[in-house]
Amino acid sequence: QSGGAFGFRDQLQDCIGMKFIDEEFLRKQIINCASHQFMEGDVLHWWHEDTKKGIRTKISDDLLWLVYAVIEYVEFTGDIDFLNEEVEYLKGDLLQDEEDEKYSVYYKSDVKESVFNHCKRSINKVIKSGIERFPKIGTGDWNDGFNKLGEKGQGESIWLGFFLYDI
Repeated sequence: QSGGAFGFRDQLQDCIGMKFIDEEFLRKQIINCASHQFMEGDVLHWWHEDTKKGIRTKISDDLLWLVYAVIEYVEFTGDIDFLNEEVEYLKGDLLQDEEDEKYSVYYKSDVKESVFNHCKRSINKVIKSGIERFPKIGTGDWNDGFNKLGEKGQGESIWLGFFLYDI
């Protein structure tokens, strides 16, 4: 990631495979990522822990990787109580219609909710971004090379639709 930042989707993908070696490692990364989610359901695409700076985007699939990782963890460990663990959200200015991303300092909010509610907010954000035939791509789904397809809120993502269906 940019200059050694944590990548929301990248680290979750990597940690899912770690469940076979150290399930606690996956659990901690899920909590770390959930704490980089906003109340609106979107997340920081990447961030630097030491400076609190990160990039808020309209990339669509990041949100669902949190849910996917939680499902993988709970199914693998049987730790259903994990869904009740409370994690804080970030606070920050919303992206305006003309903004695809914003690099800024983001701080923890005073609001905490369960991991389950974090997952619900992720799913609802993807669905609310306008499913017609398929979910909106935003400014990228897993293929960041498609970042211009959805910048005006028009592009749809078949890949994201399959991912959402699987979840």
